[in-house]
Amino acid sequence: MLRVVQLVRRRADELAPELASRIAEQESAYRPGVLLTAEEVAAMCRRALVNAADVLADDSAAALTEVREGARLHAEQGVPVTAALHALRIGGQFVWTAVMAAETRRTILLDASDRVWTVIDELSQAVTDAYERLETYRIRPDTKARAEALDALFHGGQRCATEVATELRLPLDGTFVVVTGESEDGRPALSGIEDRLLARGVVSVWLRRRTGEHGLVVLGPRFDLAQLCGELADRATTRIGVSEVFHNLDEVRTALAEASAARSAGRPGSTEVVRHDQALVPLLIAAAPDAARRLADAVLGRILSLARREHETLLSTLRAWLEQDGSPAAAARRLHCHRNTVGYRLHRVARLTGRNLGRPADVAQLHLALEIVDVLGMADQPSGKST
Repeated sequence: MLRVVQLVRRRADELAPELASRIAEQESAYRPGVLLTAEEVAAMCRRALVNAADVLADDSAAALTEVREGARLHAEQGVPVTAALHALRIGGQFVWTAVMAAETRRTILLDASDRVWTVIDELSQAVTDAYERLETYRIRPDTKARAEALDALFHGGQRCATEVATELRLPLDGTFVVVTGESEDGRPALSGIEDRLLARGVVSVWLRRRTGEHGLVVLGPRFDLAQLCGELADRATTRIGVSEVFHNLDEVRTALAEASAARSAGRPGSTEVVRHDQALVPLLIAAAPDAARRLADAVLGRILSLARREHETLLSTLRAWLEQDGSPAAAARRLHCHRNTVGYRLHRVARLTGRNLGRPADVAQLHLALEIVDVLGMADQPSGKST
């Protein structure tokens, strides 16, 4: 089977145009200019060949996800599900013909025959799933009742969890997180995220307002919190907060508070995705910003009063030194400068702050103050004169 996989992967670029031509001949929906361009059909065929090879090699999770997303896009472009499945069958016959032309050993052909058609069945099911999910998404009620259920889910009300779950087609128990983001200048905080999650087979519901949006995402064994945060990072237009994982819809409002706190702990103006379970110090800072600001001023105030270029240089050097476990040499490599330059800058930091960089308690104060500066955006404020 390894030989078959290698054959398909190696010849994907070569086989794709021929497969595109064959599909266009036999299935009118894929003829160039009908619903898709010739380039789109050829690209589809190349991806299909690579995905088929991945599934043949038992590396199916990512491949099937890509198949579902491609099927969803074609469905939105008007390709009927019957046409998509017909194209898959044509592709299966095409791959099998290519395998027979390259391999003469009977035992390998017998093994490959069974596996190739099993893979076509798996890919067909993935396509069918994608079309069914999109159809469910399109026909779901977008009514006043749904809007009220979303509001009750995130903000509470007289409706019980069972009613809300029924209206929104959500499980009462599962693996959930809440996501929240503020909208800036009327832009969505997470552009296209619901469609993206739907394409990956992930259930989510979103409450959108002019000032921001909240989402409830149902995680699963094939889509965990780390993967979700990756998708959020790709689409964030502002800082995003993510709650800790919870398991009952009754906990949504607590989770929304966690997500909101995590969002506030992100750097102003950034597109950071901040997880509540990984941002304990920033959360403390965001919870008491005035006290935190006074602490940062007490420790780093003289540095922050320097001209912007100077204070950014000193703070970036201090940050690199801390991140490199107090190694001037490692910090110098990180900053692409000489070790002596790092030493000189750290000496200035010590002189301006009155802290001893060899004393753990002083280093802890510097670390916390620098974290406060980052979280509250203090380094971006107008500076005083250079000293």
